[in-house]
Amino acid sequence: MNIKKSLSVTTLGLAVLGFGFTNNASASEVDTVDKQPVLVDFDTIQSTKTSSVPSLTIAAAPKNDSNISVYTPFFGNPYAVAKSNSTTTEDYVYAKARTFNGDGSLVNTKSNSAKKSSFVSATATNTSIYYGDDYAIGNHTYKLSGYNDVNHETKAFW
Repeated sequence: MNIKKSLSVTTLGLAVLGFGFTNNASASEVDTVDKQPVLVDFDTIQSTKTSSVPSLTIAAAPKNDSNISVYTPFFGNPYAVAKSNSTTTEDYVYAKARTFNGDGSLVNTKSNSAKKSSFVSATATNTSIYYGDDYAIGNHTYKLSGYNDVNHETKAFW
């Protein structure tokens, strides 16, 4: 009986100490909690277009910037966003986002393309229950007449 009483008092004391040191948000702070998704990882590739046309090699060559970013939102499933961005209006721009389990099996894929544009993005969700070792791959394509086609592959991990 004496041991139970001692154990109860110790447990109660630790509980009071534990709760006493928590940093509770005030009522005014609760409404301002940042509920934006958390950027977990990203990968970016940037390249300059090349051309075999002599007059185009003298001019400033367009740059292509490819990016894949993986996020964990406050609510909902984690997701990946693939973005293809160019410094000029391309004839064709393509972005594809794919999410994978840690074992390499495909979870989800989404793609998007545009003609006569400089930007396109695609978002794919990851519906895995455990996504700690999952990853996302972004595929990016840029086509502009007079220049060589550009293809990038980007990869980021959760």
